[in-house]
Amino acid sequence: MRAQTPFCEPNQKGPNQTMQSASGQSDAQICSNRVAAVRPQPANYGLTYDDLNLYSSWESLNAWSCRLDEGKVIRCLGTRDDDEYKEGRRWFCILHYWKVRAHTVGGLAFWLLLIGSLATTSKDSRLGGVVTLGLGLACVLCAILPGVVIKDLRRRASPGLIAYWQALHAYDDNKAAAEAAARQAARDAELRKRSYWEFLDGYAFERATAEVLKRHQFNPTVTPGSGDGGIDIEVTRNGLRGVVQCKAHVSCVGPHVVRDLYGVIHHSGADFGIIVSRGGFTKGAVDFGRNKPILFVDISDLIAMQEGQDVLAGGFTRTDS
Repeated sequence: MRAQTPFCEPNQKGPNQTMQSASGQSDAQICSNRVAAVRPQPANYGLTYDDLNLYSSWESLNAWSCRLDEGKVIRCLGTRDDDEYKEGRRWFCILHYWKVRAHTVGGLAFWLLLIGSLATTSKDSRLGGVVTLGLGLACVLCAILPGVVIKDLRRRASPGLIAYWQALHAYDDNKAAAEAAARQAARDAELRKRSYWEFLDGYAFERATAEVLKRHQFNPTVTPGSGDGGIDIEVTRNGLRGVVQCKAHVSCVGPHVVRDLYGVIHHSGADFGIIVSRGGFTKGAVDFGRNKPILFVDISDLIAMQEGQDVLAGGFTRTDS
């Protein structure tokens, strides 16, 4: 019998450190993989398909529960698609056959009893009526008895079933906790990436943007702080010259800013322009820049470029302006 899965505990690290192993996996991923690798199987507890099918939800949406010796109540789990079972059938498997047909058999019993009752009123057909009544009573038993026996069997779960349910509940709880920890770790990592850009001042934002552009075939040059003519960074790529404006404020960039950049492009003789906004862009700004040599970059794009994705490659598929 397989031992119950222990809870995974993440390594203790500082709040600003990403929990990573030597293989590059986070503790949450390692915990999730460990839990997934030890999923309890009914076969390990000597259980057949019939043992668990007794508690499957085919009958109703009501879940059965089991009270343990220590007073804890756990749900009685049924079959799963990826279960592995011990070979063999249980004697009570035939009860399921009649249980699912209880309504049909009950309807048949009603008509047999009705016809038998009418037939017994006549002396000539009394024998046939008695036989029909007997068949009707047999159908009543077939409709009622399987449900009664199944209900009694469910109340008396075997020790193997209880041990399997305990292990499976522990597995499900651990898996859910590991997945929640992985989602939280991903959210925390995303927040850390975004906070890097959100806490930069104006000039630091320009320099960090230039460093990111440099990784993707641009040759950036940060302009002096004054007298830059609306150009924060000058870049070249594929033989084309471009100008970059960086907006470090948290509000969305509107169409007037994009319109000003479009004027700077023509005034400076540049081939294209890039506008980088920490606060994103309004729909009007995007609409104005459509079909113009203007590229939009927000924080999500900057993070993607930091991680090696060339989000601006689509604007340089041709070498001519």
